[in-house]
Amino acid sequence: MLNLDRRAVQYSAERLLTVLGIRQPKKLLIHIPKNGGMTIRHADQLKERVILASRKRLKSPAYADRLLATMKANGDHPGYEHARYRDVRLSIRKANNAFAVIRNPWSRVVSRFTFAVSAMDDGRAPEGYVPRDFEAFLEERHVWGAREFFWHRAIRGWYPQLDYVVDESGDIAVDLLRLEHLSEETSRYFQLSASLDRRNKSARSKASYRQYYNARLIQIVADWYSRDIETFGFDFDTAAARNTLYAP
Repeated sequence: MLNLDRRAVQYSAERLLTVLGIRQPKKLLIHIPKNGGMTIRHADQLKERVILASRKRLKSPAYADRLLATMKANGDHPGYEHARYRDVRLSIRKANNAFAVIRNPWSRVVSRFTFAVSAMDDGRAPEGYVPRDFEAFLEERHVWGAREFFWHRAIRGWYPQLDYVVDESGDIAVDLLRLEHLSEETSRYFQLSASLDRRNKSARSKASYRQYYNARLIQIVADWYSRDIETFGFDFDTAAARNTLYAP
């Protein structure tokens, strides 16, 4: 008797129903941390239209087990929903249309930092989880930046955004929206009549990210995220200018 993976059978059937036109494809959110994903995930207008990566939707049980073990060893949640596109089961990718939101990298680093400080302040993260000094926080890239599976982390994740949205061949494989234009671009992408309410904004986000930088720190982020900057046409104070769905 064949020993078939029940989940594989389930998702193969999902793919077949999609091909036959019986099931409408959904939008698979590749949730890059600190890029507006919680706004999309909690939007009432999108609850039946968007799916996320989850443990059962990852590419293999072995991947999920190694991810869980790695995060447990570091005292972190596995963060299954932050899987990269190529970490998602192939049948899920084929049965649905993937999209992601990208963000100015200098702004995103500050958002991760302020989120970390807020998490330590209210007890969601232990004191010392990251340095409270922004310049010292930037140096954490050398600690966590190349750790396997740490693309699943919001605070300790230093992987480029491009890494989340490419397929096994290195080609961009998802529709890309811009956080700086999230309201209008999600409305256009999903054909919504009302804009989404922003969620999960860091408590200190009212301060402009520009205030955290001097010329040296700007260059540190520019060097670290050079692939994102080159691919998407970021400047220090601009949204992506190319390779997104609605970029001019």
